[in-house]
Amino acid sequence: MNGEAPLFRPDGGFGRRRVLPPLLFLLCLFLGACQTELYQGLTENNANELLSSLLERGIPASKLNQGKNGFAVAVDEANQLRALSVLRDLGLPKPDYEGLGKVFRKEGMMSSPTEERARLAYALSQEISASCARLDGVVDARAHVVLSERDAATGTSTPASAAVMLRYAPDAEVARYIPQIQKLVVQSVPDVNPDRVSVLLFPVLGDVTRPESIRITSLLGLKLLPGSEGTAAALAALLFILGLGAGAGAVFALRGLGRLKTSSPARKGES
Repeated sequence: MNGEAPLFRPDGGFGRRRVLPPLLFLLCLFLGACQTELYQGLTENNANELLSSLLERGIPASKLNQGKNGFAVAVDEANQLRALSVLRDLGLPKPDYEGLGKVFRKEGMMSSPTEERARLAYALSQEISASCARLDGVVDARAHVVLSERDAATGTSTPASAAVMLRYAPDAEVARYIPQIQKLVVQSVPDVNPDRVSVLLFPVLGDVTRPESIRITSLLGLKLLPGSEGTAAALAALLFILGLGAGAGAVFALRGLGRLKTSSPARKGES
């Protein structure tokens, strides 16, 4: 009819070219709708860190390569709230700290002395934050640096100071790093005295920083992670429906073959 392939051929065959593409499209659409992206535009290292952190805590997740747009991490919609909460408490994804080379990159016209001092204080804060964030047990690190300044008009001076805030895992012994952190700041910030350096520690609430023992369940002989049972059941139902469609096609094909066999002797007699 108008050159289109029929859904069922007159001989009883099953028009697979007409039916299979829509079924495959529905299958891909179903699988894509099961997950939602948590973060996009990640580097591969950041995406791997998020992925491993979620999997270690029993949250099924996947890493998506988005080409020029970087990587994304996706989870089932049912686990979205818990995954976001876990990543927030873990301080993930970690910020991209800017080093001295990036902050003082030559762009545009010459900066004023005030702007240069502000950029130097910001760059030192970023460098100290990046160093402290690499310590074992530290979830997140923030440093605030104030450079020494002398007011030429009044003759008063402001001494240099620094404050470092650390969020750490409850079972981590971060307090033992305080002398080393103070030494790091003193040797990084010009003209700062050790008594002008403060280190503030804040434990992360809850136990999300500690990986959980993953419970493995079974469905139809398949091993499933927690939270993926609903998706697996829905996928099994969809595959069952596709199987019924394929079975119906086979029945129609066998009927068509039977009709061809019964009609062949009659055609030979006519000849």
